[in-house]
Amino acid sequence: MKKYLLSTLAVAGLMVCATAVSAEPMRGPYVLGEVGYSFGTKNNDDAAIMGLGAGYHINDYMRADMTVSYRGWGKVDFKEAGSKKADVWSIPVMANLYASYPIHHMFDVYAMGGIGMAFNKTDSITNAKGKSKTNFAWQVGAGIDYMINNCWSLDLGYRYSDLGTARVKAQDGFTGRSKQDMRSHDVKLTARYYF
Repeated sequence: MKKYLLSTLAVAGLMVCATAVSAEPMRGPYVLGEVGYSFGTKNNDDAAIMGLGAGYHINDYMRADMTVSYRGWGKVDFKEAGSKKADVWSIPVMANLYASYPIHHMFDVYAMGGIGMAFNKTDSITNAKGKSKTNFAWQVGAGIDYMINNCWSLDLGYRYSDLGTARVKAQDGFTGRSKQDMRSHDVKLTARYYF
């Protein structure tokens, strides 16, 4: 029943919008959903990305938004804890600013930057206790935005993300705290709905 209701709402939302894109650029408030793939470093696995957010398209060349996302990093190698791998996940909350340039009435290219906080959680492993840590996070990137109609746009973009560190506390013969940098190259597909 739920899938039929969601399908009906999605179709109704698309019908409300004009099918042709007007010459006027999109402006005003929007909500977004994003999915992506994160290419980790040599010490951490690749990860899936899912996120939601809201923002405002200020003018032809500038927009800003806030996003919250989830990353399931998979295994991260903590060498100081005896080369053990632990499961890590992250929830970054970011404030982003985009500088865009229209290259066609349907396409924009953009550069972006964002800052925020990332909550990184590590599970316990043999010889090391998992820890939670909130870190300063930042990202930079670029991409291309395609206007489907007067309500919807699709954005394909690249981000370099630094979400701070993930940590474990070594035990049972190992000393000190072990940590790994949570840095990655991300590819994201974002859908935005304008009100």
